[in-house]
Amino acid sequence: MNLSLQAAGSRLRTLRSSLLACYRDEDLHQLRVTLRRMRAALLGKDSARESRPQVQQLRKELGALARATNSARDWDTLVASARDELRPEQFRDLQALLEERRETARAQVYRMFHSHQWRATLGSWEAHLQQAGIETGGHAPTPGELANRLTRANAAGRKALSRGDDRSWHKLRIAIKELRYGLDMPGAQAMPAPFGTRLLDECETLQELLGGWHDTVVHRQLLDAMAEQGLLDPTTPAGRAADALGQALAASGRQLLEQTRLRLGRADLHPAAAVAGGHN
Repeated sequence: MNLSLQAAGSRLRTLRSSLLACYRDEDLHQLRVTLRRMRAALLGKDSARESRPQVQQLRKELGALARATNSARDWDTLVASARDELRPEQFRDLQALLEERRETARAQVYRMFHSHQWRATLGSWEAHLQQAGIETGGHAPTPGELANRLTRANAAGRKALSRGDDRSWHKLRIAIKELRYGLDMPGAQAMPAPFGTRLLDECETLQELLGGWHDTVVHRQLLDAMAEQGLLDPTTPAGRAADALGQALAASGRQLLEQTRLRLGRADLHPAAAVAGGHN
């Protein structure tokens, strides 16, 4: 999605209306993507010193809206994973427990949509666009800003490959998102072709792999929390189904990380592999 900054606020409102009328997982996902693109567009913007605090505050406000949707997205994707990974009878054994918590998480999204926080943040966004003189395309990242994002992603990738812990992989995932959204902004002055095209392709692939891995981590945490709360007795059909799902998620997560490591280490991907592996 290549979205102008001016159109972003309207898209948020449209997605909100759609979700309130009939909740669809994909609509929530697109709303979250739009929020992330808006936050990424504010990175390195407005060089005037007096404007920086306002821009940082707006990033925080947009981030708060996104966080209010985290739980719903996590439960949406966990239900989908359970449906895909389990046998039909196993899914039926676990379905009611998962969907009950999914509905509770969705209620949090509805409350956010009707909150002062939602209205105030969209108002702040529109005020920022007017103050910055943005009418249609917005301010695309400069080559220097893109280079900074590339440097951060490169450093995050080296740490992830050397440390291999969840925190490092998560930081790489965020750095890749910010770089990808910067490269994909309307009017962005990307790296020279073919490097820029290959770099964007690499970001999209890595984002998909790391996003899938992150889902498996979060889903296992949700299942563990349910077990700690006494909601999943291992001797019951639901408990056994949850255990089977946890094992499937762990295996999937390991596979996705292995694919990510291979992707980062492929010499024939140079120079796009520099996004995370630093292979020069």
